[in-house]
Amino acid sequence: MQRFTVTQKFMQQLFDNTILLKYNSPAPANGAYGWLKNDTDIGIRVPVTIEQNVGLFGGPYKPMIGGYKGSGFASVGAFTYSYSSLPEGLKVGRYCSISNGLRFIDSSHPLDTLTSSAMMFRRNNNLFKEYFTDSLHQHARSYAAATMDYPTIGHDVWIGSNVTISPKVTIGTGAVLAANSTVTKDVPPYAIVGGNPAKIVKYRFDEDTINALLESHWWDYDPKQVFVKVSNDFTPLIASITDGKLEKYHYSKIQIGFSS
Repeated sequence: MQRFTVTQKFMQQLFDNTILLKYNSPAPANGAYGWLKNDTDIGIRVPVTIEQNVGLFGGPYKPMIGGYKGSGFASVGAFTYSYSSLPEGLKVGRYCSISNGLRFIDSSHPLDTLTSSAMMFRRNNNLFKEYFTDSLHQHARSYAAATMDYPTIGHDVWIGSNVTISPKVTIGTGAVLAANSTVTKDVPPYAIVGGNPAKIVKYRFDEDTINALLESHWWDYDPKQVFVKVSNDFTPLIASITDGKLEKYHYSKIQIGFSS
């Protein structure tokens, strides 16, 4: 883990890149910016890269019981916003919309040991402390050091309220996760899923359109060119990208933690 202290300069850098920590955040003032305060000591477990025009409205990450708390910063692409707190190991693409109540299954118990009890890894729990052997101490240290495999979320993903996602899951570009869903496996691009466990309800577009949108990588291009004419017919936009008429856009970004 790398630690750093929040400064006025850091908060201003967030604001200058339109990385908002509250809906339509005003500029830093009185030692605060959104949910962040000056001189706060923050720990970062993994490198985090945030592109411009991002809304991180959820504040510091609150895991399930037994998981690791987080700074509230995650690797997020431009024009994405989240009303849920996000863990640092998560990667989210551009143009995503995340509602409140998103949870990740980030606390686990071992399944390949004699018992799945927390005795296998909670060295400081007074329920077990008196009975901890040297071997249990060794096992607990290695278990605690394990890295959490958070999901990967593509571009243009809409996540409804109170969704729960399992580890290692990939949410494909263009997917929609219905409110109150529990997602336990990969979601294909442009699929709409719902339920517990979540199942595919339908797809947003036909297969040819989905393939064309994925191949176009429209999210990499200048938004002012992409949205110069809003239409439900994507053929002209895809043709413009294919013909090289649109310019890829250079998004500014900042890195938090583990900088050289």
